[in-house]
Amino acid sequence: MGYRVETQVRSVQVLGPTQVIPVQQIGIRTSPSAVYVEYPVPLPLWDGSDAPEVLAPLADGIEGVIAQGLCVGGSYVQDYDKNGLLVDYFDALVEYVPPGAHGIEQSTTVLIPCAAFIGLQGDPFLVRLGGSPQSLLTKAYDKLVAAANAGG
Repeated sequence: MGYRVETQVRSVQVLGPTQVIPVQQIGIRTSPSAVYVEYPVPLPLWDGSDAPEVLAPLADGIEGVIAQGLCVGGSYVQDYDKNGLLVDYFDALVEYVPPGAHGIEQSTTVLIPCAAFIGLQGDPFLVRLGGSPQSLLTKAYDKLVAAANAGG
């Protein structure tokens, strides 16, 4: 697993009404699945060549859930949180193909904040998220299986 940097631009990340931090918005492509995501790396980390401490866990987390079969891929999106602040997400594609010739493929997406993949064990953020990326993907898969088997 790994990644390569594809884009980078200096920006700021708004943390609240009176707090911003300088960042380098980095776009990476994961390997081997070639998923593109972006993440704001705090400028001191970027300038100090410590960006891999942020980007490697992000890429490894995304590739890990794909390798585990919890999702088949995904894409990068930005959306607003409840405070109106932009958040970077991995929009994971979850699929279930029922066995047999007559099963209809089921699919859904799960919006996971990129920050959820970056060393947040024990962080209260995951409680607000509703669980780990793995548990969110497993719940979505289980719902697809139930929907495919309903009425059977």
